[in-house]
Amino acid sequence: MGNSNYQIRVNKNEFVWNDQEGELTFDGAPALLFWDSAIELFLNTIEEISGNDVSKTVYEVTGFRMGQLVSTYYEGRTDVVQLLNEYSDIYRSAGWGIFEIHEYSYEEKRAVVRIRNSWEHRIFKLADKNKAGVLLPSHWAGIFSGLFKQNMWYKMVNSQLEGHDYDEIEIFPSAVTISQNIHELARKKEQESIMELEKKVESRTEELSSLIQELSSPIIPVLKDILVIPLIGKYNDERLSNLIEKALVELTKLKAKYLLIDLTGIKHVDSYTIHGIQKLIQSIRLIGGQCFIVGVSAELSIQILSSKVKIEGIQSFSSLQQGVEYAIQQNGYELVKKK
Repeated sequence: MGNSNYQIRVNKNEFVWNDQEGELTFDGAPALLFWDSAIELFLNTIEEISGNDVSKTVYEVTGFRMGQLVSTYYEGRTDVVQLLNEYSDIYRSAGWGIFEIHEYSYEEKRAVVRIRNSWEHRIFKLADKNKAGVLLPSHWAGIFSGLFKQNMWYKMVNSQLEGHDYDEIEIFPSAVTISQNIHELARKKEQESIMELEKKVESRTEELSSLIQELSSPIIPVLKDILVIPLIGKYNDERLSNLIEKALVELTKLKAKYLLIDLTGIKHVDSYTIHGIQKLIQSIRLIGGQCFIVGVSAELSIQILSSKVKIEGIQSFSSLQQGVEYAIQQNGYELVKKK
């Protein structure tokens, strides 16, 4: 068998292909080759599944940690300027583009990196995106975090996608860590989910409230000039206001004379509800109508008396039937059994 290893040196970097094992090494470390289009598909898939905010954080975290990993390979080196030049050679040989350390200060812990024709820029340009990528800028923040032994971050100063000759990245000390970015993103997503849930609950509550208002206090025409309004459940300001408004509108529209307030569906009555009934009665009287209270059980009568709310001059009956018969008589009619 022939030699299965193919070796090539680009600048100071060595690539070795082991055809027999299907392996590639770059300066002695296992490596992979990908087309730009494959990386583009990979990044687009992440954005499609995760959304813009999440994918941006994923790219930044990935780039930063890759930079930290690269810096560990050269840990202990003190010739930082030479090391940064070697970084540039490595990336150029690997097809990552042209990297130039434009400014650098170990004392101030700051640097400016200029990048031209990077794989990230090539992909974004082909995809017609108008904003520069974040993976390589955060990658350099990770590298300098390892070199400076403190947390660093980046700011995009210039972008090739905006017409500049290169991407210019400023690297500077930062109190914000990658872990904090992940935590903040998680909290943001959690807050968005809570807000979305609150909106759904609010919308559903409004629908249910509207349905309850429609069903809980219907105005029922019984006979000519006679209406019945059954009270169900507990009442608050909103329900009482709607109750009174609905009763006034229906009594006026139907030109009725009598309104029977049916308490059959109420098991317990408090002072607030009794005050509301009193207000309803007074409102009906103001437009010339009369109110009777029907469906008053022995328990309800005790509760009404115990509430110390005075409802004087109001005819009341223990059943709806009695109240209807009385209203019929007041209206000048009588019920006669058919022979």
